[in-house]
Amino acid sequence: MTEEQRLAIIANAHRESKGLPTSSAVMELVGDLQAEAFVVENGLAEVEEDDIADEIQFLYSDKAEEIDEEDEDFGVSDQMKGVYNDS
Repeated sequence: MTEEQRLAIIANAHRESKGLPTSSAVMELVGDLQAEAFVVENGLAEVEEDDIADEIQFLYSDKAEEIDEEDEDFGVSDQMKGVYNDS
């Protein structure tokens, strides 16, 4: 990590501590560094037979396209109903 990147992370942490908005570029960098550190420590996971079986079920079907989660209704709390109805 370069000195500039370290300073950006420190500046971002300072802004967060003051309740100020954070830089999305810094947050993306932090996420990338955390992902890299995780892979370095743990390595990549090997593909398992269960993973392959789970994916094969969709290989020659339109099953995944039939699942429209966006169209499904979901419960909204009373507090959120107030937010939606007030605007």
